[in-house]
Amino acid sequence: MTDEATNESRRVWDALAPGYEKHRAYMNELERPVNERMMNGVAARDGDTILELTAGPGGLGLVLAQLRPEVRVLVTDFAPHMVEAAANAAKAWGLGNVQCRLIDAQAIDLPDSSVDGVLSRYGLMLVPDIARAFSEIRRVLKPGRTLTYVVWGPLEANPWMMLFGATLMQRGHFTPAAGGFFPLTTEDENRATVSAAGFDEIQVETVDTPFVHESFERYWSLSSEISGPLAEIVQSLPNEERNAVRDQLEEYTAPFKTDVGLRFPVGRILVRAS
Repeated sequence: MTDEATNESRRVWDALAPGYEKHRAYMNELERPVNERMMNGVAARDGDTILELTAGPGGLGLVLAQLRPEVRVLVTDFAPHMVEAAANAAKAWGLGNVQCRLIDAQAIDLPDSSVDGVLSRYGLMLVPDIARAFSEIRRVLKPGRTLTYVVWGPLEANPWMMLFGATLMQRGHFTPAAGGFFPLTTEDENRATVSAAGFDEIQVETVDTPFVHESFERYWSLSSEISGPLAEIVQSLPNEERNAVRDQLEEYTAPFKTDVGLRFPVGRILVRAS
């Protein structure tokens, strides 16, 4: 799609592709429990074609392809540099069962009933036209097969994100859009959205596996390089102000320090629908 909101979103995520590529292995390790639940949820069979939407530089889909060489995986994103990063990783890892394609979740360039499963990790809540994206997923997914996706829960359940945004707000660099950071942050909202797209069997659960960063520096590096518009704001700041943001955020995260580093509770919503 080429509407203004989609174009702006594509610009932001395309610009952050280097950070996502840099942190891909680390993010996959953080999300290992979620990856396992999602791969179990999609229930891929030998010979299946699994579509990963909003894949960024390739995370979950590449993991699935490594573990299941008999499954064909389409790793897709609407940002060209993200797709390029995914293709580079697939080639480096020798994954002959992966195809990386430029696809917008709002207009999936695939035939009706052409895929055996759909995956998306933390992307569907970022799509400008969410209803259209879910309708498109329903269209390309074969009857009886499964969409499995995960989104962030409420902001108060994710202090690792809330503190980063609050720091930028307090320093006058960021004002959240009306309605909050993200949609799809409650179980009821996810059920209603998925049901409206034509899915009948819907399972929704909260997954609260924490994030543990070995140091504040690790957390800062990740947050300031991949956190969408917030990362773009940080990267645009003069060095002195960027350091001030960093120092203030370090103060705010002090309550989460443990013997093994920073330990943040994380609230996610995992949905399986068919």
